[in-house]
Amino acid sequence: MPDAVDAQAGENDRETRLSRTAVVREADHLVPFGSSMVREMNQVAADLGEDDRRTAQMEVDLGREFHDQPPAEDAGVDLSTIRAVDPQFDDVTFRAIARETFNKVREARSTERLDDADALLSPAMEAEVRQEVSGDVAAHRHHLLPGLEVDAATIVAATVAGGREVVDVRLDVAGEELERDDATTAVVAGDTTVRHWSERWRFERDPSVDSSRSDLSHTLRFGDEGWLVAHRGWVVTQIERLPAPPAA
Repeated sequence: MPDAVDAQAGENDRETRLSRTAVVREADHLVPFGSSMVREMNQVAADLGEDDRRTAQMEVDLGREFHDQPPAEDAGVDLSTIRAVDPQFDDVTFRAIARETFNKVREARSTERLDDADALLSPAMEAEVRQEVSGDVAAHRHHLLPGLEVDAATIVAATVAGGREVVDVRLDVAGEELERDDATTAVVAGDTTVRHWSERWRFERDPSVDSSRSDLSHTLRFGDEGWLVAHRGWVVTQIERLPAPPAA
């Protein structure tokens, strides 16, 4: 009897050992896959966390940049007449419109592709710029503004005249200014020195006109042709280069 019991116990131990061995073997088969999957999931989570961190930091940086900007208008400029006819007018957004308009018009002038400045100039202003381009073509010259940047855009006057909103913006810019001969590419006017100057741009808008369709068309375009912000029907009616301030 004891022999039978011992034999049965031995058999049970053997089955237990075999069962444990099978579990171990199964674990050996599953763990590597499971470990890599866990590592991959952890990495994905870490990457998502890093993306969230970067997004949060970008929002902080943008917020700081926004708040660190100088006032959108000069001291003493009253925007109440504009907002009386255009409650949606926002001076910071308008400054972005002025910057983008300047960049696109100046780029169109340099590339002699004025169609790229579509809907940004009044008919009279567009005709004036086209005349400048025609003069360059006739003289076999190319007007260039390498590295042109807007350092500041400030509203210096605002009024409503004849039912139209009129806002003047002083644009403080920096860059090179030169003209090259079309045939030889030699510099025939100006030079590559980076200079600073200011221009006064007058923007006008009819507050009764719905520009949403035009804005949508331009902001949906990709690449350099599109707008970053809706321009709400604002067009340039005057451009004046301001005299340099007297030397200190």
